[in-house]
Amino acid sequence: MQLFILIVMGLVTTSDFIVQSLDLPQVLHFIPEMLSLLLIVYIFIAGTRNRFELVATKYWLMFGALAVVILCGILNGNPGAGPVITGMRFYLRALPMFFLAAVAPVGEDQLRKQLKLLLAVGLLQLPVAVYQRWVIYSADRFSGDDVRGTVQDSGILSMFLISAALVLLGMMLKRRIGKLRFTVLFFLLLFPTTINETKVTVIFLPLGLMLALIIGAEPGKRLRYGALTLIALLAFGAIFVPIYDALEQHNHYKVKLLDFFTDEQRLDAYLVAQGRNRGTGIGGRKLSGRGDAVMVPVAYLARDPVNLAFGLGMGSVSPSNLGKNFEGGYYRLFRSLLVNSFSFFILELGVLGLILISIMYWLMFGDSIFVARYDPGLAGAVAAGWTGVVVIFFLGVLYDVFYQYPAVSYLFWYFAGLISARRVALTLPTRESLRP
Repeated sequence: MQLFILIVMGLVTTSDFIVQSLDLPQVLHFIPEMLSLLLIVYIFIAGTRNRFELVATKYWLMFGALAVVILCGILNGNPGAGPVITGMRFYLRALPMFFLAAVAPVGEDQLRKQLKLLLAVGLLQLPVAVYQRWVIYSADRFSGDDVRGTVQDSGILSMFLISAALVLLGMMLKRRIGKLRFTVLFFLLLFPTTINETKVTVIFLPLGLMLALIIGAEPGKRLRYGALTLIALLAFGAIFVPIYDALEQHNHYKVKLLDFFTDEQRLDAYLVAQGRNRGTGIGGRKLSGRGDAVMVPVAYLARDPVNLAFGLGMGSVSPSNLGKNFEGGYYRLFRSLLVNSFSFFILELGVLGLILISIMYWLMFGDSIFVARYDPGLAGAVAAGWTGVVVIFFLGVLYDVFYQYPAVSYLFWYFAGLISARRVALTLPTRESLRP
């Protein structure tokens, strides 16, 4: 199973990039789904042997409640079989990864190899991102939106690399890697975020570092590690801001980074005012601001309490590359507003679905804190950094449609399940098979 996990990790982070770069058959974009089918069979067989004893009851309750909400939404909105299949693909394909560590406990050496592979994938983003930036300049373009690494989206690239940096911080705090190695890898991993111009880096990175530091550092050493982290963050900022502004120098449509966050009118235009421009909003074709992507769908659903509670049905606003029969019936109406996960969740799952998803993030956050504090093994080091990852993914609901990208959705569910299983294992009587 270890080999299969490594294959899954490698493919979900690179397969789409390889298929697109080599112009391979489009059917290969469905490699993650094929792997998920194999995982479901394995998990069902292996899980029935140990009765899924490492899966916490709270998650069964959450999955059950979410299934009821999804079913009610489908019955209410009647999106059709094709869109429901599309919705299931996006929402459920990565879910088997959550159960994997519970039915096949991961040993210390196995986890170390998995982390080394992901570190290699993270470092691979540097040369790929630099090449993509060079291509942009060669074509006399300036936007960093096409600096996507191997994960096919600039925002997703930043979330992936910030998450990797946070896990590295957790390992440094738990003395799994030295300070010098951490510092070097920290800058190498995050450099692509300076050339893909994702403004959210200046929010997600400090917040994630602060949470991981507070939870992961040993008592009495938080000040020392805090100073080291602050120095690394200031050094990164001293690199990030000048490079960002230099790359924007000849771009007539963007502004300097500090001006963006300090100019109220510009910030309002980015978040909300775009939705007041022609071609955006309901029925529009141009992307709206992220603020509009929150307010407009809520206002639309609020006209009907049932729609507000359960949404329009899973898949009802989802796009599809399988043809119109699999495209959501409301997709063209709302497509200009589908710029973050929130707009999809609220429109397809309603307020109840959004609440359940938020609770699930809270449960994952609690598991990460517990394992970080009480697991002396490598999983505890990963959990220390994972506390920050869970929070930035929760906030990322308002930022990007991350759940549709296998590179982050598969890895998020896997490590969330691994940490959850470790928490259950730590509360069970000691058994040789459960030791890290």
